[in-house]
Amino acid sequence: MNTIVFPDFLIDVVNTKVFIDCFFIDKIYRIRLKFIKIYLNMSINIPMLRRSLWRLLGNKSYEKLCDKEWTISPACVTYTKPALYLPGATEMVTASHPLSNLELEMLRIKGGRTEHGATIARVLPNAEVYGGYIYKKAAKIPISAKKENLFLEKQITENKDSAVLACSLIDSLYFGHWMTDGIPLLMAARELGSPIRNTDVLTLHQKDYLSMLGMNYDSFIAGRIRKLIILEDYGQNNYKRERYQKIRERFHALYPKSTHPGAMIFRGKSGNNLLASGHSRVLINEEEIAVYLQSIGFKIIDPSKQSAKEIAENISGSRIVISNEGSHTPHGLYPMANNGTLINILPPFHFNNVLKGQTDCMDLQYAFVVGDACDGGFRVPMDILKKTLDLVSATYP
Repeated sequence: MNTIVFPDFLIDVVNTKVFIDCFFIDKIYRIRLKFIKIYLNMSINIPMLRRSLWRLLGNKSYEKLCDKEWTISPACVTYTKPALYLPGATEMVTASHPLSNLELEMLRIKGGRTEHGATIARVLPNAEVYGGYIYKKAAKIPISAKKENLFLEKQITENKDSAVLACSLIDSLYFGHWMTDGIPLLMAARELGSPIRNTDVLTLHQKDYLSMLGMNYDSFIAGRIRKLIILEDYGQNNYKRERYQKIRERFHALYPKSTHPGAMIFRGKSGNNLLASGHSRVLINEEEIAVYLQSIGFKIIDPSKQSAKEIAENISGSRIVISNEGSHTPHGLYPMANNGTLINILPPFHFNNVLKGQTDCMDLQYAFVVGDACDGGFRVPMDILKKTLDLVSATYP
């Protein structure tokens, strides 16, 4: 096969980024031109290369590279109520969420003395944000689920004097964490400076919620930031409680409703991806549960068909919010009635009570039902559901 050699004048034209399709007729040349164009629209991830060199000198965490640190809200201790559940429910549990363990989950539902971490701010000098990652010498902070790549599409870069990181990897991966962690984080970031996030596209629900709360992120695609403030904001401390309260007050002001029996947030087939255990999180008799709840005055919410405004308006005033565990569940936390109860429907093979901490911090009750594993997912016997509703109702006057 003969080797095709580009004439010198063609190389000059390519280097000046001028379209040269008209010079090529043969298909082989056109294919080569396509790859040239792709190359011209790519850029090298220089911060990634630079980090590789720094790692030869030792790998440091970003905390050790910060030149300033202060505590916004100190660690604290609270005493919380235990979760509400029927006797024998925990005996049905076979496995936890893969990022947790059964010991931790049992501690969550037990309540009692609970320690909460501080909210800490740190300043990382001369940080570089590129391709969904923050780079500083040998340290790297992922803020997007995007794979780290050496070659990236060309981005508009800029130098920024200061900014506050208002997102994290976890709230980029899960909508539920964006609701419970990302929104309060954005509130905190706005108090300190210009809030920025990764370049992931926000969903319609996320955009609508930000509009309701009168908040947004400042635009920043890539580049160097002279002073980047990074918040450590995991604890359900007093500062988090204050922000939750402001968010809930905002929703109640937007959609004032008198207390009503409750709402069920319908999940449908969104949990049909198989877990590593081979199980599916689909609640097989979800429709049967919805029909029953609707018959006793519950509103049925379907996030796949309703806007964030419709969801918030219909949930507002709910004494009870019930939902099959998942990222859609936090739709109910902010608009539901004060002192309301969240009932989480859990598969026995995916015991996940992460929302116990958030409901405690919002002065809401937390309850759960554990279903039975079956073909295609799991199901909850109706008598178990009704008894759990009775258990929760008995806590109200």
